[in-house]
Amino acid sequence: MILSSLLQRAAASSLDPDADLAQPGRDPRPELEGPQPHLYADEDLSVMPSMVRGRAEPSGIVGELVEAGDVEARARLVRGLLHQIGFEWLGYGAVTFMAGRLWPLSFFTSYANAGWMRRYFAHRHNQVDTRHQDAPASSLPLVWDVDQLEAQFDRSDRPAQCRQFIEDLHASGIRSGLFLRLASPTHVNEHTLISLLSSTPGREWIDGGVTGRALLLSLSVHEYLSRHARLPAAPAAARIDLSQLSPTQQYILEHLLQGRSDKEIAYRMQLSAHTVDYHMRQLRRRFSARNRVQLVKAATQSQFGESNFGTVG
Repeated sequence: MILSSLLQRAAASSLDPDADLAQPGRDPRPELEGPQPHLYADEDLSVMPSMVRGRAEPSGIVGELVEAGDVEARARLVRGLLHQIGFEWLGYGAVTFMAGRLWPLSFFTSYANAGWMRRYFAHRHNQVDTRHQDAPASSLPLVWDVDQLEAQFDRSDRPAQCRQFIEDLHASGIRSGLFLRLASPTHVNEHTLISLLSSTPGREWIDGGVTGRALLLSLSVHEYLSRHARLPAAPAAARIDLSQLSPTQQYILEHLLQGRSDKEIAYRMQLSAHTVDYHMRQLRRRFSARNRVQLVKAATQSQFGESNFGTVG
């Protein structure tokens, strides 16, 4: 069955994430309607210090974050360290690569630039953000500034979207920054993105010393969020027999696994947009998924492995 083979292919996928990155302006396929990410803040997390006997207690910045008495104390610590280095904001999020495109999964809001975060997701800037391609999938940081991005966008055939990206950076007071992309140790198509942002123009000021301190802070925040803090776990998707789905739902899921948007699915199946939306909602409810990316993941994992939704990192 096509659906089973698609699910198996998704579960066994070992594609190079770099090869999956969308090339802005060069992909002939229509835009897909990606979901908005799940937003969470420090106050949503529960801190979980290690209780394993013999394991060393976290030290340095990680230890200070774990031992901080409350949300306000952690905010003062992180913002103070950011300002010491020369940055004002820190963004932290998880993304996945599906159907050749980057899809945002979650975003930690506590230390982010609120205006930029709102504009970034509303205007889907991830579709043209070249930093995702330029940053290696390792702990090596990418140093950038607005002028550099603008020069790169001159070669894009999506000038309007690129121009909006630059305008939104300026409107948010952002002029330069440092960007990290960390590969997930458990999911080949998932990455953690860490972005340190500054209102200082140019990138000459981000020298080796600044980069080293920024890298230490970034990896410390990553370790804290991925190992010592957790979101309340969402209910795991139950293992579902695909034959329990209606034929219409099975065909919709097939199209979804191939990266097609709701409009494309409606056109190919000769259904109304309302009907497709209804079945999408039924599928999300059945698989306990919040959006279409999680629906694909939940459907795959319900057949070939347990879901781990609700964890951070």
